[in-house]
Amino acid sequence: MREDEIAELLRHARVIEAPARHILFHAGEAGDSLYVLLAGKVKISLLSVEGKEAILSLLGAGDVFGEMSLLDGLPRSATVTSLEDCRLLLIGRQDFVQFLKRHADVALNLLAALSQRLRTTNNLVENLSFHHLPSRLARLLMDLGQRHGKVEPAGVEIGLRLSQEELGNLVGASRESVNKQLRAWAESGLLEYQQGIIVIKKVDALFMYAMGA
Repeated sequence: MREDEIAELLRHARVIEAPARHILFHAGEAGDSLYVLLAGKVKISLLSVEGKEAILSLLGAGDVFGEMSLLDGLPRSATVTSLEDCRLLLIGRQDFVQFLKRHADVALNLLAALSQRLRTTNNLVENLSFHHLPSRLARLLMDLGQRHGKVEPAGVEIGLRLSQEELGNLVGASRESVNKQLRAWAESGLLEYQQGIIVIKKVDALFMYAMGA
């Protein structure tokens, strides 16, 4: 967005803070606000009736969420939880819809973002349906490394503290299966995993797993 568009939007927004592991909203709740993540990271997930979690996406600074309910007026389609301390911009439905009516270019950019979110969901379904666990987990780590990683002397450090259960929820596998695979990769020197921090030491080898080799 242009600076003048951002300034106009900010006049209708307010900044909120959320501590780590705080639920911003639950699936099924009424949704009348859009969130822009200014700092921190969140996860978007669904819970089964048995309490099993499926993580649909991980978002970082600059990402937008809550836009579906904002546009269609229907209840929230997923639960959003902060993974660390977050700072967010909150914009009400009425103000944002009126803003979109005045700025067609922003509406087109929002459609592009929604399309990308749909492609991500399609990739998730493909991974769960057609790839075995090492490939699914390697694809996830490659993606996290690209989006949240930083290059350190030891390798690419993923800047997220994710438990083995959360990693399992992202790839549709049990914590035990993820633990076994991470341990095997750690023993082979492919990566390090300590206290929730993953460092990819052999990106080329992980890429081969991602390709199903």
